[in-house]
Amino acid sequence: MKKIAIMTAGGDCTGLNAAIKSVVLTAIENNVEVLGIIDGYKGFVEGLYRPLNAEDVADIEELGGTVLGSSNKECPFYYLVDKQNMKYEDKTDEGIKKLKEQGVEGLIVIGGDGTLDSARVIHERGLPTVGIPKTIDNDMMASMPTIGFDTAVETVTQAISRVRTTAYSHRRVITVEIMGRTSGFLTLYSGVASSADVILLPEKDYDLDKVCERIEKVTKYKRYAIVAISEAAKEIGKKESISKVLNDSFDKVRYGGAAEKLAKQIEEKTGIECRHVVLGHVQRGGRPSSSDILLGLQLGNYAFELLYSGDAGYIVGMNSDKLVKMEFPHERVPRVLDLKTNPLVRTARAMGICFGD
Repeated sequence: MKKIAIMTAGGDCTGLNAAIKSVVLTAIENNVEVLGIIDGYKGFVEGLYRPLNAEDVADIEELGGTVLGSSNKECPFYYLVDKQNMKYEDKTDEGIKKLKEQGVEGLIVIGGDGTLDSARVIHERGLPTVGIPKTIDNDMMASMPTIGFDTAVETVTQAISRVRTTAYSHRRVITVEIMGRTSGFLTLYSGVASSADVILLPEKDYDLDKVCERIEKVTKYKRYAIVAISEAAKEIGKKESISKVLNDSFDKVRYGGAAEKLAKQIEEKTGIECRHVVLGHVQRGGRPSSSDILLGLQLGNYAFELLYSGDAGYIVGMNSDKLVKMEFPHERVPRVLDLKTNPLVRTARAMGICFGD
């Protein structure tokens, strides 16, 4: 193998550049050229590339986001070719052909479940491919944790700590909306680390009365209360809060509005002044933690080793400090929290943190 390509796709997060750097430097040590694909599957389909050498990746591990760019809309086998008429075509073979014309013999894709589902299709169509999982949601079965999760936990924890001081000063309840889609790992870990009084997760619908009871109790002795709520959490018998639907995206639904809705309900029921905070994309950004840098470097190296040795068709990961691999799954099955067995949930309940039940 003399030349490979690498790309990042889906939502950005920290630690991506560490993985890119590791792939490039490991490839150079093995006399393999690396072609960077620009802007995710848009670049894959349209042939947008740049060569990557040691100078290009110097010190990039300290940067958030991805130096290659990304997009969370495009899907190569369901690619939008006519926005006005919402017409889609399968452009996978076209993208593979363009890479092979550049001399590319293998591909490394860094992304979430949707991105790596497309990577599986590329591998099955004839271009050897290895996937590296990344997501602040930590919801991919291939790795525990995923690239980006550790930094996001730190970011959210620090944000809630800052919110706490203004909540105390004004005797307020503040609801903090946290990303995670249908998995509550980020909300749970950051909520417990920041001593939130209530943590509401997508894995279990909450009882609004129980939430308000807990808030009334804690505000009697410490002036304020913090509610960490996942963007997809919902009240029993109700639906998730949807902020928008993007018709030109493969994953159309965008969650949002849960914290604002809950803040209004709490204020109406308890009479306590309540505000909401939506952390949004700040959760994805900033300098990566040392843990995410180290994870990205290791997974990048392992992904190259598999591809170079002819052992493609896998997603690499980390489990209990050991490098692991799993075949590309044919179905998207997100990892979700088991509230009955998770030790952090058990610890939080023992400390009196309310989960809305």
